[in-house]
Amino acid sequence: MSDSCLEALERRVERQERWLRILICGWVVFGALTVCAFKIQSKVEQIGPSSMKVSELVVVDPKGVERVRIGGDLPDATINGKRVPRGEKAAGVLLYDTTGQERGGYVTWESGNVGLTLDTRKSQVALFAAGLEGSALVMWHGKDSVELRSDEDGSRITAVQNSSIVSQQPGTIKMSSSTCEDYRGARARVSPEQVMRDCQRRFANDVCRACLDQK
Repeated sequence: MSDSCLEALERRVERQERWLRILICGWVVFGALTVCAFKIQSKVEQIGPSSMKVSELVVVDPKGVERVRIGGDLPDATINGKRVPRGEKAAGVLLYDTTGQERGGYVTWESGNVGLTLDTRKSQVALFAAGLEGSALVMWHGKDSVELRSDEDGSRITAVQNSSIVSQQPGTIKMSSSTCEDYRGARARVSPEQVMRDCQRRFANDVCRACLDQK
């Protein structure tokens, strides 16, 4: 073989070796980038999205029992297997015990009120609520209750036994005209006796009579 052919062959081998090194380097870089991409994706999946927009979120315990419900349109309560209407639509957070029984919540109602409720397995027994203006903290057992309230009628502490006030401080609380109108208007929905009983849980008997006996 002539010297010129040998030189040409050597140059061709060198070019092929150079291209092979470039190809190997390319595959190494590609492999490294692929590994990095998988690691980044894995971290993103572990972190999760920065925000979620859902209409309802339900959390269950290891036994599959529903323990927390967060929703924009919460269902009615179920107590002792019976459905108990909430009276109006509500949104917020509900808490359940190990049996799946609702035991309280932190909700806003369509009326504009917001409240924190606590329940036994039989019924609701405590309420801390804020209305459009006033607020109230109420705890009760059967027909007895203790109430701390501050609204347009004034600030007072009221103790109720057997659905009637036995103590209210200060004793000078008067019913505002708007509250009186609410009670009088309620007689179109429920009996006058029921309205009177509801009134007597918040105001002294003579105050309720002065409002509801008006013609």
